[in-house]
Amino acid sequence: MGTIGQQPSLDTAPQSPPFGPTPQLMLIGTSYKSSPIGFREVLARKVGEDHIGESMSAMESALLSTCNRFEVYLTSRSPDLSYASFLRRAHELTGFEGMESSFYQLRGPEAVRHLFSVAAGLESVVVGEPQILSQVRKSGVDSRRNGNAGAILSPMFDRAYRVGARLRAAYGLESEEASLSDLAIDAIGELSPGKHDVMLVGTGKMVRLAARRLKGSARRLYVVSRRKARPAGLEWCTLVRTADMGRVAAKCDVLISATTTGRPLITPAELRGRKKRIVVDLGMPRNVSESVRNLQNVKLIDLDDLARLARPGRYPSKLKGAESAAAREASEFYDWLVQTRLTTTLADLYAWAESIRIEELRRATSKLNPKTEREKRIVEAMSRRIISKVLARPAQFARRKQGGLSEEDKLELLGSVFGTGASGEK
Repeated sequence: MGTIGQQPSLDTAPQSPPFGPTPQLMLIGTSYKSSPIGFREVLARKVGEDHIGESMSAMESALLSTCNRFEVYLTSRSPDLSYASFLRRAHELTGFEGMESSFYQLRGPEAVRHLFSVAAGLESVVVGEPQILSQVRKSGVDSRRNGNAGAILSPMFDRAYRVGARLRAAYGLESEEASLSDLAIDAIGELSPGKHDVMLVGTGKMVRLAARRLKGSARRLYVVSRRKARPAGLEWCTLVRTADMGRVAAKCDVLISATTTGRPLITPAELRGRKKRIVVDLGMPRNVSESVRNLQNVKLIDLDDLARLARPGRYPSKLKGAESAAAREASEFYDWLVQTRLTTTLADLYAWAESIRIEELRRATSKLNPKTEREKRIVEAMSRRIISKVLARPAQFARRKQGGLSEEDKLELLGSVFGTGASGEK
């Protein structure tokens, strides 16, 4: 706050500071609902490794790239230009034509609602799938560490993690069994009932969940790993060296792979012979060569196949309540963003009023000429109280949850009424 000794010239009327367009929150993404796995795979490999936020002129950006979705969250003063820049850069990196139909674009509160729903597992192939919650958290942490997320995206991803965890617990969506590996094993059982010799490739969480589900129901369980000892959670499996993978695969009728390798680990060469096999690829990028699908004796199931096999509404009685709760949480958080991050209307209004207070205080003190420091403090305190009382009702109006207007509309109205220009461009 200013002091009497730091006043502007009496000849200068208080001016509204210049304002540019306010930042807007937006999401550009694609998922198993809107694009095939091959498209998402190339995006993750080429666009995900690019500094995509810079080419979009984004103020902040965060990438959420998982096996079933590729989403860029950002703030921009020119969202339409940022979207066009994203499409142009994605085309340059991938060579894909006509990509626009594969992407969805959400802005403002809808972008927040989508992220909260994703964190709660409501947008997953298997409702409540647990891995996505930690992936949302990691995305927020990574974007903050690399300097791409700041005052808007950092709290948004933090809140998404907390909301996701809370909704899972409140609506019973947090089951560890709600996973893609669980869905895959159900699919295997429907295609080929009975006991199987199963080879697992990888030692991550997906494989451990599959091994736990298969324990006792498979004839033999093998796990392919570079490790010298069997990892925790896979103690009952027979350890197989990578070099012996082809030999063991020849003995198995079910293969399940879930690694983060950047190249196919299973090709037609590992599946020679007439033995009928089911091969499940849970990897992203894919672990199994697409050419395996052409083998007559092999049934290949990838992530897109699992999405088609998934039965919607695993928790029909809980979904509606969880979706409504996510929408409420998103609305409340976005209101907070508007008031504190996305617009500066209230701060600009107080700054405008403060400039008037300082100017008029200088005029008054030059005429009154208070003699003591106590008199000066009394006059200044009076001017501050006047400003505080005059602006109390506009501030309450902006923050009140009623009146039929959105937070943005109310703040824009205040900017227009008081002539601060702080509402910016829509």
